Amino acid sequence: MKVWISIDMEGISGLVDRDQLLPDGRRYEIGREAMIKDLTSVLKALQEESDVNAVWVNDSHNGMLNIPAEAVPEGVHLITGGAKQWSMNQGVDRADVALYIGYHARAGTPAAIMDHTYSGEIASVTLNGQEVGETGINAALAGYWNVPVAFISGDSEVVREAKSLLPGIEGVVVKYPVSRRAAEVLPRLEVDRRLIDGVHRALEKFRQGSLKPWRLSEPIRLTVSLMTAEMADRAMYCPGAKRQDGRTVALEEPNMEEAFRAFFTVMALSSGRPLY
Repeated sequence: MKVWISIDMEGISGLVDRDQLLPDGRRYEIGREAMIKDLTSVLKALQEESDVNAVWVNDSHNGMLNIPAEAVPEGVHLITGGAKQWSMNQGVDRADVALYIGYHARAGTPAAIMDHTYSGEIASVTLNGQEVGETGINAALAGYWNVPVAFISGDSEVVREAKSLLPGIEGVVVKYPVSRRAAEVLPRLEVDRRLIDGVHRALEKFRQGSLKPWRLSEPIRLTVSLMTAEMADRAMYCPGAKRQDGRTVALEEPNMEEAFRAFFTVMALSSGRPLY
């Protein structure tokens, strides 16, 4: 079994604030240490699975330089660095099954730790009329490549979001939000136990054939709502974009690969807030 992991940071156990999540934050090293601990627990569970013969870890947070090579054990392949063609999804097409660690809820989710969808400029995204966040966008691209998502960890809101989209996914809650920047967190040993047990349950579901790739009907109808009308103005340079309303652009793409390229292009074009 070939297992691929995407690891983000906002949904890592114990973390609640920007100061813990970005390299310029005073508490970033605390955040990175927690990220490595969550990853270590998941890798420990995979090492206990006799039929797992390949593991990739794709650093999927911010500049994607958070996991040092020495933090992963021998035999685990780390994908690190930015400007990757498929971003959070780099390498998933090689795998049989995908796991998501430290994920967060989509933009606009009430009382979810650091909710957003890929960037601060994006207000909402739909695929074929269904609102999605990073979990849905990434699972749809993995599904296009016939890879099911078996596991997700994060706060209670991203687990709820994932289960509403992906039947059978194993969701592990590592914290319970109070607000966007506050949560009830769990002791380290409890987090480790939940993560390890959750991975074992997820892989058993995969073996039993109860998990299916999330494949969307084609063509893919994509909409992206931006925070301001000026951002939507810039997004209209994306080939095929049509203005749906003041802040929303719509595109139709033949498949999820092309829809992801279009989404990323819109995001890149709209980045940066206007002066006024």
